[in-house]
Amino acid sequence: MTKYSLLLLLFVILYSCNSNKSENDKPVAKVNDNILYLSTVKEVIPNGISKDDSLLIAQNYTHQWIKKQLIISKAELNLSEEDKDVSKMVEDYRSSLIIHKYQQQLIEQKIDTLISQFEIENYYRSYSANFILNRNILKALYIKIPIPVPNLSKIQKLYKSEKEDDWAELEDYCFQNATKFDNFSDRWIYAQELLDKLPGNINDEVKFLKRTKYYETSDSTHHYFVKIQEFELKDNLAPLPFVKEDIKKILLNKRKIQFIKNLEENIYRDAESKNKFKIY
Repeated sequence: MTKYSLLLLLFVILYSCNSNKSENDKPVAKVNDNILYLSTVKEVIPNGISKDDSLLIAQNYTHQWIKKQLIISKAELNLSEEDKDVSKMVEDYRSSLIIHKYQQQLIEQKIDTLISQFEIENYYRSYSANFILNRNILKALYIKIPIPVPNLSKIQKLYKSEKEDDWAELEDYCFQNATKFDNFSDRWIYAQELLDKLPGNINDEVKFLKRTKYYETSDSTHHYFVKIQEFELKDNLAPLPFVKEDIKKILLNKRKIQFIKNLEENIYRDAESKNKFKIY
C-alpha cells in the first residue's frame, strides 16, 4: 500500500469515526491472511480530538499493526513447532492473572490497612539494624531572597528567633520578599537536598552540619539564610519519623502476604473436607 493510498484510507476512517451512520466493517490493511478492520482502528481513536490528531493516531496504529504482523510471520517461519507452542505459557499467565485479581479483590475488601503506632514502634525496635542511615539528614529552615535584601538586619534577627511572634513576622516578611521559603523544621530531609539549594560547594558535609546552626551566603542575585534545627549523621540509627512510612508499607505488605497464605490454606482445607480433590 502506498503512502498516498494509506492516507486516503485513513481519511475515510476519520470520516467514519465522525459519522453516526451504520455501515459494514471495512478492511484497512492486510498482511498475509490477517486483516485489520476499520472498527478496530476506530476503537483506539479517543473522542473529541482534532482531525489531524485522529489521522495521526490511526496512521501510527496501522503502521504498528503491519510491523507486528510481519514480525509474527517471520517468527512463525523460523521457530520450531515446539518453540511455537505457547499454550501452556498462555494458560499459566491467564491463571496467574485470575488468581492475582481475586486476591487483590479480597485484600481490598478484607485487609485492615490501619497500622497502629504500637506496631510501628515495635517493628522499629525489633529491626533497628535495618534502619541505619546511608546519608546525612536534617531538619532546617531555608530562605532565599533577591538582592538587595529589604531590611537585612530584620531578617537576620527573625530567622534565628524561637519566639512565636517573631515566627509570624518572619512568615509575613518572606511572603512579601522571599523567592523561596521552605520550612523543613518539622520533618526530616536528606542534607544534600538542602545543600543543593545553596550556591558554591560545601565539601565536608559532616563538618558543616556539626559546626553550623545558622548559615548565610550570597550569589550575584540572591541572599540565602539557613537555620539547622536538628541533624543525624549517616551510619546512625534513623529517627523513627524518618522511616515511619517505610515501616507502615513493610507491615502492610506482611499483612497481605499472611492473608494470602491463610486464604490458600483455608480454601485447601475446605476443599479437602468436602472431598473436592484426590491425590493419587
